[in-house]
Amino acid sequence: MKRHIPVITDTDKRLPYYLIDVGSTWSQEHVVRPVGYMYQWIQCVEGEGELITGGNTFRLKEGMAMLLLKGIPHEYYAISSSWIVDWIVFDGHQVGPFIEHNAGIESSCALYVSRPDLFLSHIQNALEILQSDRPLQGIQCSKVVYSLLTDMVQYASAHPDHSATSLNHKLKPLFDYIEENFHKPLTLELMAEITGFSPQHLCTVFKKTTNNRIFQYIHSVRIKKSKELLLANPHMQIKEIAAWAGFEDANYFCTVFKKLEQISPNQYRKIYLG
Repeated sequence: MKRHIPVITDTDKRLPYYLIDVGSTWSQEHVVRPVGYMYQWIQCVEGEGELITGGNTFRLKEGMAMLLLKGIPHEYYAISSSWIVDWIVFDGHQVGPFIEHNAGIESSCALYVSRPDLFLSHIQNALEILQSDRPLQGIQCSKVVYSLLTDMVQYASAHPDHSATSLNHKLKPLFDYIEENFHKPLTLELMAEITGFSPQHLCTVFKKTTNNRIFQYIHSVRIKKSKELLLANPHMQIKEIAAWAGFEDANYFCTVFKKLEQISPNQYRKIYLG
């Protein structure tokens, strides 16, 4: 078993993400925390365990992990003869917003992990940093925590094969279709048919995968294309660009453009072309 608790300075605590504790190949004991603790990622390496939190009981097997949110009561324990885990404890003023807004996780839970090797490598990397004589260990460990969180968004989910990466792969035909047909009318029914999802399920999956509603994404693609045309054709009228980009109304195009870019199409063209 390996464990390392770093010295945490005031400078470290001002980082958006910082490491508090890390361990690997740990024979997990029974833990009860009535008032919770810091943010924790605890990954099952061997055996099985159970997590009780928020009135729910989760069973964790190899290839799964639990994410425990700061200050949330929880209990976890082995249900096999031994339960081996790797874990990392962290905090920082951006951790909570990142987990809620980027990962879409609002409560402590168990997660299926499609690439468990990535998370184990982050934990080993943190241990190596802390056991070395490298300078600025707090900064380096902050990078490890951030990398773990971004991988959590991509490769972890509450249901098997529902990670953002898996869902992104399922949506690729739709992304390709939007890219090629952005200038045409795009209905929810048509897009659902392309993916094989129902319209309602497509909206749910798309939001989870991209953190955007589907028509927000279409607007982003259309505005990107309009920006290319604004610069490539400096004498083309705005209403022509709006129509080419898939907007029926030029005023609406200008409204969407300004909302996304904070400037008007004409101002954008002037900034880049003078």
